[in-house]
Parts: sequence; structure tokens; C-alpha cells
Amino acid sequence: MTGIKESANDLIPTIGPATERRIQMAFADACIITAQATAKLLGMDAGTLRELTDEGVIRAVRRGARRAYTEGDIRCYLTQADAPVREEKPRPTVHVQSKVVPFSQRKKTAGR
Repeated sequence: MTGIKESANDLIPTIGPATERRIQMAFADACIITAQATAKLLGMDAGTLRELTDEGVIRAVRRGARRAYTEGDIRCYLTQADAPVREEKPRPTVHVQSKVVPFSQRKKTAGR
């Protein structure tokens, strides 16, 4: 899947031409791909991909509750290179005003 290429006396991992074509096709229309598409691209089960992500072996981005993968994350996994560091965006704090009503003060609903 990967080879080693010497350049300036450094060993640089490379991705083979067949895998390179598969990556280019997967990312032709999208910047990120689903976990299912990533698992198929890497030739593994989606559960295995989830375990690798949980262990920090391959990085994922979140789309709500779902995981998605960038081309850079997949390339880093395939070449065992260090993944680039993403900046964490601060999430806005949401203040929800809720009122607790004791059960004895609740209105009776029709039919109950």
C-alpha cells in the first residue's frame, strides 16, 4: 500500500498509484467523506475504523454525531505521518432557561 522514497537522505513514505487514484476518486466531489466510505477506501470494516479513531490512530471530524474523514487524515494514516494539528474552535455557551414545576402543580390533561 505504501512505499518508501528517498529524498535528500530522508525516508519519506509514499502512497502507491492505485491507492492514490482511489483517494482522488473518493475526494473528487467532497472535502470530507463518511466513515462507511472511508472504511471501504481503506479496506476495513466500519467498526474497525471506529476503534482506530477512538484509539487516536486515525483522526476524524464530527458532523453532528457522525464521524467523517478528510483526505489529509487518510493520507497521514496510510503513511504513518504525524497528522496536522487542527485548531479547536471555542463552542458558544448556550444558556437554557427552564422552569421546574412540581408534579402537584401540573395541570391535568384531558383524557387522563
